Amino acid sequence: MISDFFQSKKPWSPYKDMILAYYLTPYLSKVCSLGKPVVVVDCFAGPGRFEDGTDGSPLIISKAVHQIAEKGKAVSAIFIEEKRKYFHRLLESVKDYQNICSTRHQNFEVVSREIAGMGRNNTVFVYIDPYGIKPLRFDALAGIYANVARGSSIEVLLNFNASSLVRNGLAALKYAQQDDTEEELDRIMTPADVDAIAGGTYWRGIVTSDIPFSDKEEHCVSEYIGMMKRYFDEVCSYGIKEKYEHTIPKYRLLFGSRHEDAFILMNDAICNARDKFLGKQRVDGYLFDMRANDEIHDPNRLRTAIVDSLTTSMTRKKLIVYAMHRVFAEYKESEYKRMIGSLLRDGSFYSKSGKTRINDYEVLSLKTSFNGRCP
Repeated sequence: MISDFFQSKKPWSPYKDMILAYYLTPYLSKVCSLGKPVVVVDCFAGPGRFEDGTDGSPLIISKAVHQIAEKGKAVSAIFIEEKRKYFHRLLESVKDYQNICSTRHQNFEVVSREIAGMGRNNTVFVYIDPYGIKPLRFDALAGIYANVARGSSIEVLLNFNASSLVRNGLAALKYAQQDDTEEELDRIMTPADVDAIAGGTYWRGIVTSDIPFSDKEEHCVSEYIGMMKRYFDEVCSYGIKEKYEHTIPKYRLLFGSRHEDAFILMNDAICNARDKFLGKQRVDGYLFDMRANDEIHDPNRLRTAIVDSLTTSMTRKKLIVYAMHRVFAEYKESEYKRMIGSLLRDGSFYSKSGKTRINDYEVLSLKTSFNGRCP
C-alpha cells in the first residue's frame, strides 16, 4: 500500500462512498424491523477520515447508524483496522460515536471468525474494502458467508480488484505482464497465495490464455461471482472505472444477499449515486460509469430487458429482479414499474386480474391465459 493512501480521496472514491451511504440508511431502516440487533462491520476501516478532512467509510457508517439508533433501534457498528498508525487516527475520528461504535486493532482474518459467529444472533452487513487483494482469502470470507445457508441475515459489499488478481496471477506464474503500469505487484505472491484469494485454481487458465486483458478480468470476476452464489441467492457486480475511455474497471463492487429486496435496494443505491455524482455529465475528463449517458436511460433497452425476462408467468417483483440482472444498475425500480405499466396498457403483457394498475405480487404473462407456472 502506498504511504499517502489516506492523504486524499482518489477520483473514484466518492462514487464508492455514495453507494455505501445511499444503501445503508434504507437498509438499516428495513432490517431493524426483523427483530434482531443489527451490526455493520467495516473490515478495513482505515483512519476514518482522510487528511484532507473528507469522511472515510467509518464516519459514513457511523452517521448512518447514529441516525437509526436515535429512533431507538438496536443497531451498532464495528470498525476493524490492523495498522497501528491508522488505528489511533480511527479512534479519534469516531470518538463522537462511541456509544454505538466499537473499534478493533486486529487482523481481518482473525476477526472474520468472530464476524461469522455474529450472524447467528444478529443481522449483519459486512463492508470489505481492503488496501489490496492479499487479505481476501476466500476461506475466511466463506466462513462468514456460510451462515447465510443456516438462515442468518448476512450481506456483504466487497471491493474486489480483479485486475490486480490477473496481474499478480501472471507474476506468480512468471508470465510477462501485458500492462503492469497501473499498480504495484506483490512480487513475493505465489500461485498458492493467488489460489487462496481466488478460492480455486480457475484463474490460472484464464490469465495465461491469449484473450485480451479486459476479458481475463471479466472472466475472473464471473468465476468469483459463481463461487459467491454458492452462499447468496442474489449476487451482483458493478464495475467502476477511473476514466471514461478505460476499458477495464478500476475495481468491482460485489454485493451478496439472500434477499431480493436487498438486491433491488443496491441497484437503486448505485443509480442514485451515479446520478448525483455524475450529473449525467463528463466532469474534468472523468466518468465513473461503464456506459455512455444516452445508453443508461434508453427506454428501449429497459423494455427489451423486461420483455426478454418474462419467459413464463411470474409476479411483477420477480420480473423486475430477473430484468434487473440483465441491466444491473442502469434503471431504478420505479422505472421498471412504469415500463411494466406501459406494457400492460399497450397489450404486450397481461395481468392475472386483468388490471393495469397492479402491485408487486400480481402475476404477469405474455398471454391472456395463465397456464405457465409462476416461480
